[in-house]
This record gives sequence, C-alpha cells and structure tokens, in this order.
Amino acid sequence: MLVHGLKRTRASMWPAALMARRRGYAVFNWGYPAARRGIIGHADALRRALDTLPPLGDGHIHFLTHSLGGIIVRALITFGPPPNLGRVVMLGPPNAGNEIAEHLRRTRIFRRVMGPPGQELGTGAESVPRRLKDAAFELGVIAGVRRRPALFGRWIGTPNDGLVSVSATRLVGMRDHIVVHGGHGFLPWNPRALSQAFTFLATGRFGRDDDA
Repeated sequence: MLVHGLKRTRASMWPAALMARRRGYAVFNWGYPAARRGIIGHADALRRALDTLPPLGDGHIHFLTHSLGGIIVRALITFGPPPNLGRVVMLGPPNAGNEIAEHLRRTRIFRRVMGPPGQELGTGAESVPRRLKDAAFELGVIAGVRRRPALFGRWIGTPNDGLVSVSATRLVGMRDHIVVHGGHGFLPWNPRALSQAFTFLATGRFGRDDDA
C-alpha cells in the first residue's frame, strides 16, 4: 500500500509502485485529496479503502509512505491496526510535528493552501503526530538531508531535507532509521531511498551504507 504526502498525488509514488511490482508485490497506490480534510478523516478513508481489498489469506499489508502519508498510517494504526499488518517504511515523516507548519500555520495563505492537515502538523502538544501512539509495529524511517540548505530548511536550523528535520522523523519504537541525501519532495523518486525501503520491507532492517 503506497500513501503519498500533502500536496501530492498518486503519481508521486509511481517509481515505488514500479519497483514494488518488479519485486513481486501486489500494489495499491492510494490517492486522496490531502488538503481537503484532517488527518483522522484521511485515516478513516484509508481504512475504508483497505476494506475493499480482496482477502489476503496468509498475506500481509505493507505500507510505503511519504511525508503526511506516514502520519495518516500512524493514525490508522493508533485507532485500530489492520489484522494483517506487515512492515511500514516512512519517507520523510514529520513524526514529531513540523517546525515550518508550526511557524506558518496561523497565516491565511498557509491555511488556504495546506488545508486542515497543515494546521495539525505543528510541534505543539496539540499536534496530531504528537498525540498518536508510538510504533508498536515493524517501522523503518528514512530521513533526507539536502546538500544545500533550502529556504525553509534554514528556518529549521538542524539537518533537514528542506521541509522536515532528521530529528523530527524519528519515532519511539521504530526498528531502524537511516539518512540519505535528497530533498523532501523527491524522496519517493530517490533511488537510494527506494532501495533501502525495499530492503526493510524484505528483511526488517536497512542496509548500513548510509549516504549521510
């Protein structure tokens, strides 16, 4: 199951879908109107989408997510994990909230463009990522680091992919964490990130030849 990020579409996950099919996975590239409802609403929609899948028998549902997609899957699992849940890999997830969203969420243009999720991704105690459960499932997290600081990345101050800091991607209970060179928006197209993602889905661990 592929779950894209905020202001993205299923097209952003096509490289992952192609790679997954080549490895023998059955692929469901889920699309959703990211800026039109809140994170919990998206999690409910994802649950309904899972209910439409054919019976898996002894199979498992693995998730490969980007950015907001990882928080939606965390919400899904928090409020009732699928009984056949497999492994989860998150690319650039704001698991501890997002510093940029915290900084901009009260501005009119940010609210208009990013919709309800933009209001829920801050770093305060009321943010949705901080109120969800820690990882009690097999989770691997891939963070990105830009070689050159981007505009918003300078606001963050610590190593980041231009939008999400490396430290914010971490989650208590995760099985493994790795950092690759790449900007946030291009992580689903990043060959190193995808290679590591499928290594984790197959083995439960990343390769240790980190880029950063």
